[in-house]
Amino acid sequence: MKKYLLLGDYANAQWHTLRGVDQEIKRVLEGFDATISEEYPYLQIEDMKTYDLIVNYMDAIDRRAGSDFAGALLGYVAGGGALLTLHNGIIARSLPEVEQLIGATFTGHPPREVIEYVYANPHPIMRAVDSFSINEEPYQFEMDNLARVNVIMEYVYQGQKYPAAWVRGYGKGRVCYLSMGHEPASFANEGFANLLRRCALWCVGDL
Repeated sequence: MKKYLLLGDYANAQWHTLRGVDQEIKRVLEGFDATISEEYPYLQIEDMKTYDLIVNYMDAIDRRAGSDFAGALLGYVAGGGALLTLHNGIIARSLPEVEQLIGATFTGHPPREVIEYVYANPHPIMRAVDSFSINEEPYQFEMDNLARVNVIMEYVYQGQKYPAAWVRGYGKGRVCYLSMGHEPASFANEGFANLLRRCALWCVGDL
């Protein structure tokens, strides 16, 4: 059975707590062996290597983690590990190397509303993913042109399309980012749940 480590914050969260989200991710990723931890500032690369996948829902990385953690995470992925980042996990302004690993910098978001997520580019993940809509925060980004990401889904906002989900290689490893996941209710959307499952499978080489 493949194993993932879900990283996030409970007491230390400012905007996006793991509480409730943790159980929804476990439900959606049934069939994986799950470990949940908010002790990411202390992780070493040897700790990370015991998992097939790291799921990043970290909300307080700027306040809690530093260059040692960033170096361990980059080394883990470059050596063949997999990183699946959800929603707020991309916000790491004090650790630009983590943002570069994920492939973009978060620049802000307009107010929440029902957003339609649509197909963008071919990828094995997208062979069984349909468009879907969720009441979500429309995250916006400055994409890293050096990261060579493949945007697989976009969202439609005020008549324009914006990146919403993408994948990339990093060294020997795989990286995926999904902008959805603001709250537990997001994961009840079957379209998003299906996308999340397929992304996790792709990350660990099972798709």
